[in-house]
Formats: sequence, structure tokens, C-alpha cells
Amino acid sequence: MGAPIPNDPRLKGVFKPMRFEATVEDCVVTQGEIPTDLCGGFYRVGPTWKRPTAQGTNGVLSMDGMLQSLVFENGRADYRNRWIRTPKYLLEEKHGRGMFEWTDGDFQDWRNFGWGNVKRNEFNQGIPQGTNNVNTFPFAGEILASGEQGGPPIALDPITLETRGIVRWSKDLATGVHDPAGRANGNGSGVIGAEDNPDAVFTAHPKWDADTNELIGYAWRDTIPFVTIHVVSPEGTVTSKVLHDAPYNTVAHDMWLTPDHIVIPFQPFIASTERIHEGLGFFGWDPELPIIICLIPRKGFPHAPVRYIEAAIEPEYIMHTLSCNVQDGKLTLDAPIFNRPPFPFEFDFNNGDETALFFNIARSTLGRWTIDLETGHATSERISDRPSELPKVDERSYGKGYRWGYLVGGEVKGDGMSMRSLMRMDMHNGSEEVFEIKHAVPGAVLEPTFAPRKPDAPEGDGYIIVPVSRFRENMGEYQVFDTDDITAGPVATIEIPFHTGWTPHGHWMDFR
Repeated sequence: MGAPIPNDPRLKGVFKPMRFEATVEDCVVTQGEIPTDLCGGFYRVGPTWKRPTAQGTNGVLSMDGMLQSLVFENGRADYRNRWIRTPKYLLEEKHGRGMFEWTDGDFQDWRNFGWGNVKRNEFNQGIPQGTNNVNTFPFAGEILASGEQGGPPIALDPITLETRGIVRWSKDLATGVHDPAGRANGNGSGVIGAEDNPDAVFTAHPKWDADTNELIGYAWRDTIPFVTIHVVSPEGTVTSKVLHDAPYNTVAHDMWLTPDHIVIPFQPFIASTERIHEGLGFFGWDPELPIIICLIPRKGFPHAPVRYIEAAIEPEYIMHTLSCNVQDGKLTLDAPIFNRPPFPFEFDFNNGDETALFFNIARSTLGRWTIDLETGHATSERISDRPSELPKVDERSYGKGYRWGYLVGGEVKGDGMSMRSLMRMDMHNGSEEVFEIKHAVPGAVLEPTFAPRKPDAPEGDGYIIVPVSRFRENMGEYQVFDTDDITAGPVATIEIPFHTGWTPHGHWMDFR
């Protein structure tokens, strides 16, 4: 017998789950026309509540992943969304109930993010607990969905969104923070590749080299070794480097790529399962720890020595990177910089107050860390005073330097910010274009993504696609902007005739 969706702030408003699969062919365009030179797919993924855990909790990161696509061709757009058939999803579908419960921390409050060790039994032994719900990106002709912890990436068909299985190179990836799932052979998970390395993990924010088509990412954990770097060839060969001397157990959520280096920031945003044992949240903030920039050489990888630079920067936090440039011996690392991580911690609550949520408790503005590569001296500055986050670039420029950045902009709101605008930044001169996305009934502006006008178009020449959740109206929407002038408004507005749920991240895959 079906039960109502729980009365939980993680399941309301823009986070209200879309619990069905749908196909909308030849989507309605309510304004303008879809550019005929858009040919490819825009893919997004997010956590979607299907059923609670065995303990009845609803941690965001333990919710099943739902992949969405908007495929463009000849002025037409087709929409699809499908559940990601992870081993966890298939096991719970078979039994019709949640099959995982936590070993510690049966939290019903802000501490329950959904990462932590689970109890193993005869049903879930060998089954990775990952939900692959944080990001999705193209690689080697497939769309991969990654959850950062809990299991390796899952490959899906770019057109049908059929789950193809765990990536075949998972056996060569490192493990993350969770206890081993146990042997997967003969576990009946039904997912191709589940027997290789069910405990492997991969970052939610990899980068790739458009010249070599290599995928560059890493695994992080809360015990030594804290980080392992992976470079994956299009054929699936994995070359790895273990950072045995990494300074501490940072949440290594994102990275930068330069022509010469893979750049990992170690920041005082930490995480550990030990904190859960102590009755705290999985995540923590320790501003006594220094910010350390890790430079891993690309030439001579994995044997070239790693350089660690301790930055004399006051405590601050970068969650998502924009991109970087190297000029005259200076490395500039661009990103929205928070005054603190936008996650609730134990010190945020007094007398049972549990209202601290994400952008309500922290604020970020576009900033820059500059590293003198000769001396190691580091500085931090702000490029804009406008609140902003969810940064994206022309991904063909990864590792090559860049000029154009795209973000969701906002306004100051108490200690946090309200996000409702599209921003286009010229990182060479600091100028910005802004378009406020308005509706009669307010919605939520989600992460933008760049699509090139043609495969060989100059960097930043093309379109910006912005998903908009009109959750109060039970509608979804995609707005397409021409980079020639985003202030002119969208050249096309594409309507999805139902609420499409919250999707934190996604990428463009060009079909040309």
C-alpha cells in the first residue's frame, strides 16, 4: 500500500520529487525558436525520493538518481527522464522496499545527508549503496552518472537513457569512505560490471581533455590515503597516482585543470564516518586547518613529484570551480568563493532550531586565488560583488585556459543569497552581463550549461541552456540564450508539462 511523501523539508518546494518516467517528443516552444545548429543532448541528474531507507530516513544523497535529457536536432527538442538502475535500485525494486540501513546515526534531522556505512545482510551483501545522483557527464560515447561516494560511475545510453551498467574500468578505481560491500559475484544485482569493484568511487566533477579525450578525476576518502588521482583513456585504461602525503581528509568535491597540472584544493571542509559515530553530521568545518593547493603534474604522470602550496588565505570555501589560466608565472584559479560551506553544522543550531539550509546560511561571490608558481605565494580576491554559484564554462577549453564564464547570479538575502539570474563573465576584463529570469509565479533557476554553436566555434561562441523549475506551477522549463547577447533574453523557451524535480548538475554532449 502506497504511503504519502514524508513531511520533510528535503522533499518540498523545488525538492519535491518527480517519481515517474516520461518521454515528451517534440517539446512545445512557448517563446522564440530552437536554434537549428543545436545538435546534441543536455543531461542532468538529481536525487529523487522513491522510498525511504529501511530506517525511514530521507537523506538527500541516499535517494535514487534520476537522469533527465533534452536532445536537440533540427530545431526540435525531445525530453526524457529515467531512473538510474544502480545495483541498489534493482535490489530494492526486486523486494519492493528499502534494503539499506545505517550502522550509526539514525538521524531524522540536518545530520542525515545519506552518506555513512550501512549494515550488511544476506540481501545487500556485495551491493554498492551508491545512488549516482550528483552529476552526469559524457565520456567515450556514453553518458556517465556519478555520485562521488557509494559506488562507481554508471553508464547510460545517450538517447534512450537505458542503464548499460557500471563502467568497465571500475576495477581500477580507488575506494571511498564507506566500508566494503563484500563480494559481488553471484549477488544477482543485474547490473553489468557490478562484480568488478563495487566499492570504487569517482569524483562528481571530473574534467576532460578535448585533444586526448581523456577523463581526469579522483577518489577521496576520510582515511589515509586521502586522495587518489585517476586518468582514464577513451579505451578504458586507468592510470592512477595515490597521494600518500595528502595533508588531511578534505571533501575534494571539485578541481581545476591547467595545461601542466591537475589542481586539487585541500580546504577545511572535512568529512568522516567517525563524526557520525560521535553523533555529529558527516560533514564538518575546521577553520584552524590551512588551505593547501595540490599541483599534480600532467607531464610525467603518475611519476612526477607532487607540489603542495600552503596558502596564507583566511578561511573560506570553494565548492565548485569555474576554470583557470596561467600567465607570466602566475596561476589564477577562478571560482565562486563562500565565506563558509553552505551546509548546516552543529554550531548552526540553537535550542533545536533546524532551519539552516544551503544558500540561506552562506554566500558566495566570484573570486580568484592567484598562485605565484615560483615563490608559492598565494592571494585571494573577489572579482564581483554579486552573489553567484553553479559556475560553468565552454568545456572544450578545459586545461587550455579560458575567457568566458557562466553562473547563476543572485541577490543578498539575510546571511545567504537568492539565486534568480543568468550571468556571463568576461574573465579577461571582469565585465559581466546579467539577465534576470522572471515569472509571474517565482521558480528556481538551476545550473546553466554551454553548448557550442558548431564543433569548431571559438571558445564561448554558442548557447547557454538554463533549466528552470516552476515547481509552484508543477511545470518545468528550459531557456536557451545566445552568447552574442544574453541580456536580450532567451531565444527559445521550451516547456515541460510537469514538475521536473531538482537536478544539481549536468553537461552537454555534442552529437556532431
